[in-house]
Amino acid sequence: MVYFQKVSFLVLAVIFITGCASTVNRNTVSIKEEKVQVLSTQGISKVSLELNSKAKEKLADNSNFNSDALLRKINSTLQSNRYLKPGGSTNTSIEITITNIRVRSGASAIMLGFLAGADYITGDVAIKENGKLIDKFEVDVNYAWGGAMGDTDTRMNWMYESFSNKMTEEIKRLIPLAKN
Repeated sequence: MVYFQKVSFLVLAVIFITGCASTVNRNTVSIKEEKVQVLSTQGISKVSLELNSKAKEKLADNSNFNSDALLRKINSTLQSNRYLKPGGSTNTSIEITITNIRVRSGASAIMLGFLAGADYITGDVAIKENGKLIDKFEVDVNYAWGGAMGDTDTRMNWMYESFSNKMTEEIKRLIPLAKN
């Protein structure tokens, strides 16, 4: 009996830990230098977001995904971290291409939880200065919780916020702002 309790606890702990995740992956092949180049720019003037053909195909089955809401969250996060300067004198821009999406229906997320698979958003982030590619990385966020934490608004808000935060963390490494 004690063995069963310990194994059950371990399984639940692993499930709890892996319920939500976000990562950043770098592919330095597309960048000439393997080291991240630190920019001395005063911020980012423009952020754009698009879906590639694979993501567009999946959009019909993932109607809860809202690219405008994701872009608003990204802009809000960048602005609150003093990076976004629309109409400013900077020539630095960010181009985000969503490459893969999956959003479970509210019913399957609540009733089946992680057994219905995870929701995810994957996207490539390209940072350009004067049109030249400076850095590129992939952001991948997953959400597998269910039950009360499985309602659509909770899941989507967490994924949009997590995507924005992971992207901003990488931008902070590339474009360190002077502390005021």
